[in-house]
Amino acid sequence: MSVFNFFLAMAMGAAISIYLPMISASARIMGGAPLGNVPFFLVAFITSVAIAAGTTDFAGGLGKLGDVPKWMFVAGVISALMIIGTSYLVPRIGTGALFVLLVAGQIIVGAVINQFCLLGVPAQPMSLIKFVGTVAVFVGAVLVSFGDQLTGSA
Repeated sequence: MSVFNFFLAMAMGAAISIYLPMISASARIMGGAPLGNVPFFLVAFITSVAIAAGTTDFAGGLGKLGDVPKWMFVAGVISALMIIGTSYLVPRIGTGALFVLLVAGQIIVGAVINQFCLLGVPAQPMSLIKFVGTVAVFVGAVLVSFGDQLTGSA
């Protein structure tokens, strides 16, 4: 991994830490998570079109839209559900627990995807050290989420 990609990924994680609570606040203002989600997807759509138009063969790329397998459009549904779920969870569990649980879920499912080369990703077989790390992430998520209840201090 390059140093640039390392810091880019870290910056993206930092951006999510700001972005998700903003969407949750919008949902509270607008009266619900689904409605609070709408303006962000509109802005995201416009931004994506503008960036694509300025950096790619826009017309040629749109012409290939029919080549995208229909099941892959489920990613749009997942995206909407992620934002709606975040809007619901942030005021109930806070951002710290949410982010730990999001990352834990990503690591666990990512390990499965890598192990079995799902969704076109290159194989990264599970080793003992990766397994131990994945279990440690899960245990950490449990401790962050329920640690005070387990120790009786809350």
